[in-house]
Amino acid sequence: MNGFDAQWLRQRAPYDAAARSPRLAADFVAALGPRTSATLRLLDLAAGTGANFRALAPQIVHDQDWLLVDHDATLLARLPDEIMQWARHGGRRCEALRDGVRVHGDAGTVWCVRTRQLDLAGALESLDAAAFDGITTTAFLDLVSQAWLARLAAWLVASGRPVLATLTVDGRRLWQPACADDALIDDAFRRHQAGDKGFGPSLGPDATPALAGCLRARGYAVDTAPADWRIPADDAAMLLRMVDEAADVARETMPAVAGRVHDWRALRRDQVARAGLTLIVGHADLFARAPRASPVVRA
Repeated sequence: MNGFDAQWLRQRAPYDAAARSPRLAADFVAALGPRTSATLRLLDLAAGTGANFRALAPQIVHDQDWLLVDHDATLLARLPDEIMQWARHGGRRCEALRDGVRVHGDAGTVWCVRTRQLDLAGALESLDAAAFDGITTTAFLDLVSQAWLARLAAWLVASGRPVLATLTVDGRRLWQPACADDALIDDAFRRHQAGDKGFGPSLGPDATPALAGCLRARGYAVDTAPADWRIPADDAAMLLRMVDEAADVARETMPAVAGRVHDWRALRRDQVARAGLTLIVGHADLFARAPRASPVVRA
């Protein structure tokens, strides 16, 4: 599976941050349970450049030890610099460690981040979920298959740990103003999403309800919330990227209608140039926890 490039992760970051459900994030933090001395341990799957850490760490008023896992060595190599830039921008002290970063967080807390390169498609179960207090992932589940998602659910349930899965694509795209070939373009994009991204046939927009179903069937309490990107007319760079990406995918997926795709792209690019286009991209957040929290066992 090819990873996301760091430039794209930076470009989408403001929309990710605005879209996240504050309610589900607060529920996840509450589910970590009260602590008096032990450092909270958190595991982030498909971590990219650490977006989940940056979003959640300030909400957890406690010392934290994060393990950020991704298959992409290039992104993991950039992650310490990304986190240190973020920390310093927020007025926090930080320093590089041999295997990560230490951030001096809010209210005297310390947040440590370590990274690990791992192919989650084949080696998910090599991670001991029970060694952590909570599990997170973001912008990832729409890339995996039903079979892999069932493995994820079984792995989570065996640990009894809460999970927060954010910003999973749900298939909705609302271009305004609408035009006749929006449905064609969006259908091509959904077909492309269903391709194999390294985990088997991808679930795409069905991922959040599929994981919710798997976890509920195993006794977890599950809650979901919309987490939509809302791209305004004045962000031409983001809109052009979305238009061009959609058109490229449509042309690749349905070459027989390349002429219609060309016309759609030209219309949308013209609208962007005149600040006459907006876009909503549907995403969903999911929070789930066991009916009764499992005790945290420390080594």
